Amino acid sequence: SYRYQSKFCSDTYSGRQLYVGELYTRPGQCVRVQCLGTLHLWEDSCKTPAGLKGTCAVVPQTETDLEYPKCCPLYECKTYESNAQGEVETTNTYEHTGYLRRSYVTELIRINKPHQMEPGEILTAPARKYQV
Repeated sequence: SYRYQSKFCSDTYSGRQLYVGELYTRPGQCVRVQCLGTLHLWEDSCKTPAGLKGTCAVVPQTETDLEYPKCCPLYECKTYESNAQGEVETTNTYEHTGYLRRSYVTELIRINKPHQMEPGEILTAPARKYQV
């Protein structure tokens, strides 16, 4: 006799049933769930990229209900480099995979750095001497 076997997985977290090959983003989480041919669930979630340089901060997505991986946060990293003319600030924004999404460079240039007077020094205008 022929017996029908349903080929689906059950996501115990959400209670949703998925057919083999079906995938969805779990509501309220940034997790993609997929039903494998072995009837096991496979979950993909956001990672923290390794090897980022500088001071990094998590930038959460402002939109809600985005599908995975668009719902994953971005990582903004700032580095600073000083030189004789000023300072260069580089801001790099990365996806959770470590892919560089954008880069901004800001250069702060010092103009007419004020002279630091020594104790006892008197500020005078430049003088010219003439001989007749």
